[in-house]
Amino acid sequence: MILRAKYAILNSRTIIEDGAVVLCGSKIQEVGRYTEIRDPCSIKVIDLGSAVIMPGLINTHTHLELTHHKNLVNHYARFTDWLFQIVTKSNCDDHRQVNQAISDGIQLSLAGGATTIGNIQSSEKGLETLKYSQIRKIVFLETLGLSPHVFFDESERINKRLKSLRNDDLFTIAVTPHAPYSTSAKLYQYCADIARLNRLHLSTHIAETEAEIEFLQHGTGEFTELLNMLGISLDVWDPPEVTPIIYLRQQGVLDLQPLLAHCNYLTDKDIDILSKSGSSVAFCPRSHKYFHHTNHPIMRLISAGVNVSIGTDSLASNWSLSMLDELKFLANNYEELSSETLISLLTINGTKSLKLKNIGKLEKDWQADLIAVGISDDGRPVFDQVCDETSENLMTIVAGTICYKNENLEI
Repeated sequence: MILRAKYAILNSRTIIEDGAVVLCGSKIQEVGRYTEIRDPCSIKVIDLGSAVIMPGLINTHTHLELTHHKNLVNHYARFTDWLFQIVTKSNCDDHRQVNQAISDGIQLSLAGGATTIGNIQSSEKGLETLKYSQIRKIVFLETLGLSPHVFFDESERINKRLKSLRNDDLFTIAVTPHAPYSTSAKLYQYCADIARLNRLHLSTHIAETEAEIEFLQHGTGEFTELLNMLGISLDVWDPPEVTPIIYLRQQGVLDLQPLLAHCNYLTDKDIDILSKSGSSVAFCPRSHKYFHHTNHPIMRLISAGVNVSIGTDSLASNWSLSMLDELKFLANNYEELSSETLISLLTINGTKSLKLKNIGKLEKDWQADLIAVGISDDGRPVFDQVCDETSENLMTIVAGTICYKNENLEI
């Protein structure tokens, strides 16, 4: 199969006119100008017209289990009030609801241009649905618990799940201790140990709110109130009196070059530590706006050489799961980010964040993970048209398989 379009974005630096991609099985066989690579044999050609073929977008942090929580969770001024709603509502969800949420989340992700996701999975519910879906995914098995008596149960649960699951071409297992305000140091260290032993990727929510910083430094504030409301004892909690990033370093987590979700509040020292550790950051721009956080340190992170990628978070804190929407938001609200940087943030940087290979570019022998974005072709720079509010994803292909097709696209 050959895909042809008015333009093709091969990577952050290369845009060509009359672009074409030849697909063979799950890989890209050839890429370039259509007139130069056209095969005289009768290979099916899909001409997408006024469109841009580009690498599939990589969503490095999402929670598909919460897809059905859209508009069900009230947005309070305090993050912990929002979190309390999530916890109480999620505890009531049955297998059917979670299965449907994950199935819907996958379809919304594909429609929004994501070919790969880094999904946080808190339970066994819906795991089979996720595993056998067509989207490429890194599934971070979540664990949490502050109390000593929870440690044994959680460690056993994670071990059992790791033994029961096998990686395949589109499915990779990883681990994620939830956050410092919900997960004990012992459980963090345990996750780091099993990740190291089993060569697993590790992610965690970190430095997401100022309340988290207060909890770690003083043991006071909103999170103390939340934990009390949830009946979680803090009798054994001894505040480490450090920033969240230094706390992770103390637990040996940064030695694994983890993927750190959010990182909304960082000191210069934190950023220096992250740069030296080789850790990656998953910035969730519209979720960041949803909670009215202050300016994200994305430019300071990039300047320090930290690998930054992009996530949507969940529909409980975002308006869509579309990575194309995320790209448009960034282009319209972060003028300091160049077009080259924006492309990298949503493609090749995501590859590095999830520790994958051969995705994130349109390149010979790389995986055939790509999308086609319909544009107006009005003479403006190509990338400006991709980021225009009128552009739309026409097609999503993962490992050579068409997983989403816009209803208006005739092929």
